[in-house]
Amino acid sequence: MTTRVLMIIVLFLIQCATAQDYGRIERLAEVFLEQTKAPGLSIAISKGGEVNYAKAFGFADVKKAKPMDPTVRLRTASVAKVITATALGRLATEGKLSFDDVVGMHVPYINPQYKDLTIRQLAGHTSGLTHRPSEKGYKNRQFDLMKETLPFIAAPLLFEPGTDYQYSTNAFNLLGAVIEEVSGLSYQAYMRRYIFEPLQMTQTFAENIQKQSPENAQLYYIKKGKLLKEKLTNGSYKLPGAGFRSTPKDLVKLTNAYTNGMISKEVTAEMFKSNVLTNGESTNVGITWRSSMDVFGNQAIEHAGSWRGTRTVLVYYPQEELAISVMINADCQVLIEETAHIFAQLYRTTEPILTAADINQNLIITYNGKAGAESFQGSLQMQESEGELKTNADNFLAQNKLIKIDAEAYAMATEFGLLYLKLKTNGNRINEGKVYAYTNRNDVNPKEKKPLVVFSEID
Repeated sequence: MTTRVLMIIVLFLIQCATAQDYGRIERLAEVFLEQTKAPGLSIAISKGGEVNYAKAFGFADVKKAKPMDPTVRLRTASVAKVITATALGRLATEGKLSFDDVVGMHVPYINPQYKDLTIRQLAGHTSGLTHRPSEKGYKNRQFDLMKETLPFIAAPLLFEPGTDYQYSTNAFNLLGAVIEEVSGLSYQAYMRRYIFEPLQMTQTFAENIQKQSPENAQLYYIKKGKLLKEKLTNGSYKLPGAGFRSTPKDLVKLTNAYTNGMISKEVTAEMFKSNVLTNGESTNVGITWRSSMDVFGNQAIEHAGSWRGTRTVLVYYPQEELAISVMINADCQVLIEETAHIFAQLYRTTEPILTAADINQNLIITYNGKAGAESFQGSLQMQESEGELKTNADNFLAQNKLIKIDAEAYAMATEFGLLYLKLKTNGNRINEGKVYAYTNRNDVNPKEKKPLVVFSEID
């Protein structure tokens, strides 16, 4: 066999392995939609600065039977905050601001009670600002400048800055005003010229509900298992904190700013480092980005969002230069970070998944809910690499699909998204199972905490 023929065979095998990985991601996306009742789902994954995967599932508009597509734009919700943070990182790299600058240094028209708040406190949610505007009328107009939104933010601080953590979208209006004053451009113009265009984020725009594009997804929400159409409301008053339309493909491109020189290594390290409160407690939030550990033991930098008609997340693994974004065109109670972590793990896993032994077993299912432990009768059937859990519970455990991830790990598709399930088996018998559910800012592996659900053998 010649060297050339051997190389062709190797390349073919690599391509086959890659296709197999994507096939498992796509099967998992299908069962995700089945279990959550979400209308549509869009996913993109990049590695080393290159978008390697972008695919959409379900519908962008259910009534029109319009398929979801990777180019369809969804609301970013609070993922907009890391878009704004990236602009701050660029300005800091260029020496035009410092994260410890007080806002009054750059924004002369700031409300006097806020003038001594620092950029770090605002971007890290330790400023004491309220979450929403305190004055009325802010939803009734389309804002072009962040300066125009600041009169609507006038509530007293909730606590002394730096002493506590309180999530605040208002803080990003102030940061948007900082960007305007430092750059001499409107917030939108700066983002377009210095963030979106250099990063080739061609599908990211400020939402204007008076100028809806056919490329925008219809918005929905899920209530008691039913999919309902969401009312389109104006979000221009909180553009830097929640008001963009984008795609997962564009959002993973945003992370390139942290490796291509747009933001220096020193500034990147500072942005990803947790802030510390005056009492010495770490918040696991830096300059907007949240640091967390996923259930597979990987350190993640991430941010999620939830708003009218959307559920979104952007996860970045700096050590691997791996990024994943997941966007859903429905406001729902999906554990979006854990869901994205599981999709990312499937992408990482290039080795073939060994077929599991067929299982058909009755189990005791113990749910460790807020009201305490509650047990149910259940059965689990596994065939090859897929399975189904059925119980007599009247909650989310009633019926769920399972997809094998590796030797002991499974993704359990539930109405709350993908949950990590670890099974210990002996041949075709299950000895034990543990389901873990988590959100963000985990300083330890979620498996070190109490499982949400435990599977036990029936004696």
